[in-house]
Amino acid sequence: MADDQHSITTYLSDMLALERHILIPFQTQLKDDDFSEYSDTRTLLTNLGNVTQRHIEALDKLLKNLGGHEASPIKSTVSAIEGFFAGAIDMMRKTKVSKALRDDYTALSLCCAGYTMLNATANAMGSTEVAELANRHLRDYAQMVMAIAEALPAVVVQELQDIGLSVETGTIEQSVQATQAAWRPSGSTATVTTATTG
Repeated sequence: MADDQHSITTYLSDMLALERHILIPFQTQLKDDDFSEYSDTRTLLTNLGNVTQRHIEALDKLLKNLGGHEASPIKSTVSAIEGFFAGAIDMMRKTKVSKALRDDYTALSLCCAGYTMLNATANAMGSTEVAELANRHLRDYAQMVMAIAEALPAVVVQELQDIGLSVETGTIEQSVQATQAAWRPSGSTATVTTATTG
C-alpha cells in the first residue's frame, strides 16, 4: 500500500512540475504586445493561463493531502523540453505568434498524455480522487488544444500578410473547418487496435 501511494504521489508531483513549467511561456506571451495584435490570441492566452494556474493549485493541494512532495523543477521530464519552449519567446521570429501557439499546443498535448497516464494509473490502483482530477484536467486541456487549433489559421494568415506575402484571407474559415472536421469527424468511430503477444 505504501508503494502504491508513493507511485501515485510521484505521478502527481511530475505533473505539478510540468504544469509549473509550461505556465512560464504562457505568462510571457500574455505580456508580449505582439500577441494582442492577432485575432483573439490575448483572450486565448488569458484562459490558458487561468486553466493552468487552477491545475497547479489543485495538484498542489491534492499532493499535500496525500503526503507527497513536489518534484524538483529540473526533473528530467521538464528539462527535456526546456529548450523547446525557449523558442516560444524568441523575439526574432517573423512568425512568432503562430509558432508560439504551436509550441503551446505541443505543451498541452504533452500534458494530455501525462494526464491520460495518471488517470490510468489511479484507476488501476483504486485512487478515485486522483483519477477524477486527472480526467478533469485532461478534459480542460483537450478543449484548449482545440481552441488553439481553431485560432491558428487566422493568426497564420495575418502573419503572412504582415511579412508582405499575398494571401487569400477568405480561406481562414475553410482551414478552421478542416481542423474541426479532423478532430470531430461526423458519422465515424475510432477503431483501436490492441497488440497481442504470444
